[in-house]
Amino acid sequence: MRLNSILEYLVNNHPDFFLPYIRALGNRLSKIIKQEEEISSALSALLRNYRLKEKDGKMLLVDFFRLLRNKMIEVTKISLNLHKYYEGKSVRRMRITLFDKMRGSMIPQYLMAVTFKEIMPREEASEFFKKYVDSEYEITETRPSPLTMVEEILALYERESEKTHNFTTFKIQEGKMGMKITRCMSEEALRSFDKDFDREFAYIVECYPDFHRTKRMNEKFVLTRERSIMMGNSYCDFCWNDKRFVEKIEHPDKEFWEQI
Repeated sequence: MRLNSILEYLVNNHPDFFLPYIRALGNRLSKIIKQEEEISSALSALLRNYRLKEKDGKMLLVDFFRLLRNKMIEVTKISLNLHKYYEGKSVRRMRITLFDKMRGSMIPQYLMAVTFKEIMPREEASEFFKKYVDSEYEITETRPSPLTMVEEILALYERESEKTHNFTTFKIQEGKMGMKITRCMSEEALRSFDKDFDREFAYIVECYPDFHRTKRMNEKFVLTRERSIMMGNSYCDFCWNDKRFVEKIEHPDKEFWEQI
């Protein structure tokens, strides 16, 4: 999820909310970095300059992006907890912990997402943001399927999530694989930032794309999931199905998962 793509999506799909979003996100970021500048004043200055110089809309979008990008960079530094890595006046190389790297990735994305509920009704905001995520995967160039068998997904997750999640992977039947996660560092990273973080928007940022990623791996693969730590459940229940082997896609019931 990128700031520039969100701004472009707003301009193209909900232009009436573009300036309110800039203002709301700018103010939210300013509070975190404790910057006194009023975002409204900066917006007014940009608009005034835009009219005087008769810039085109694309140039104005670039100016708005730069305004927020600089604030986002400072928020990312705070999210990474960089202050604790400065042991002296000059630091040539930092060894940032995996947890802080996760914070640096998750928190800025979460802030961009949760800002939408400040400018439109909550339900509309969540649906709008979901559609934005959908569009990010739709515009990506189609590539050959990187995986041929659904079993390969388990090896992929075991390799990528070994240090960030506690999980168990297993085969349910031919063409049907499962994974139960009992610890999620992404959720822990957001909770360290705000213990009352909005779980619905955090889920859309971090977990909802899993369905798109599965389809991208192979169009014959289908992911089902009913529980998520990000949504407040005690575990995540991933189930991948290969439509070439599984005729009727059904998610295992709660009793199945709790026995694992």
